[in-house]
Amino acid sequence: MMKVGIIGLGLMGSSLAMAIKKYCPGIKTYGYDNNTENLDYAYQKKTITAKLNKENISQLDLLFLAVPVITTIEVVEEIMPYLNLERTLLTDLGSTKTYICKEIKQRFPALNFIGGHPMTGRETSGPKTADADLFCNKSYILIADQGRPVKEELLIKILEKIGAKIIYIDSEKHDDLVSLTSHLPHVIAIALMNEVIKYEKDFPEISQFMGQGFRDFTRIAASSPLIWKDIFLTNQEFILDKIDKIINALLSFKNSLLTGEEKELIKIMEAAKIKRSKLQEELWEETDNVI
Repeated sequence: MMKVGIIGLGLMGSSLAMAIKKYCPGIKTYGYDNNTENLDYAYQKKTITAKLNKENISQLDLLFLAVPVITTIEVVEEIMPYLNLERTLLTDLGSTKTYICKEIKQRFPALNFIGGHPMTGRETSGPKTADADLFCNKSYILIADQGRPVKEELLIKILEKIGAKIIYIDSEKHDDLVSLTSHLPHVIAIALMNEVIKYEKDFPEISQFMGQGFRDFTRIAASSPLIWKDIFLTNQEFILDKIDKIINALLSFKNSLLTGEEKELIKIMEAAKIKRSKLQEELWEETDNVI
């Protein structure tokens, strides 16, 4: 029987465990979380088959690390003495990849590792919000910097069974792309919510003027600050570049508004509308809470 471990039983780790249980019934899952409430909940609900510890971690065929980006390296350092390097393939779910892949290559060269990033999630956290179908029809990025690792076929098999769409890319290109599509939207949502906090001091009734658009746009601002702190700090270069680009875009819009250039305003809005409509048709046939 194949044995899979998951360290980190929050939303992502617990959803992964539930997905494996639902779609890969022949696999035994071992889980661990330093939050004992999360661990006990996952075990009591039979999200995981058994609790992961120093004694059984060497028996794993595959180990997922579903923890914050910087914590990923700390966890690897802690578990290295107990891993079976010939047997176990290690992968992660972190939202930035260059930092993790470089650190592991430099500090743990003997480790059989491949970086991963499921392009899914929610603004909620914890095992109680987990969903076995969180990965269905969602892109799942695997990093090809260091070639194909031993036993990668085990990972591919599981990801395909839980419904993920696998995409290979190098770590720097990944971090560049997600800085625009994932990280920058969080920055903007956070900035907008903090402006609301300032306005609320003088206009406490402002919440009564928030419609569906505001709710949808700012939903991701409710994501875990601890997780996103690591993401921002480990993808600093690309995020700063995208912040500069969005500032320029806003200044261009502002200039068109100041000068009353109706045609230019319509041109800017039409381009955005057309692209968003195409994405809706191609990617988002069903509304969900992907972040």
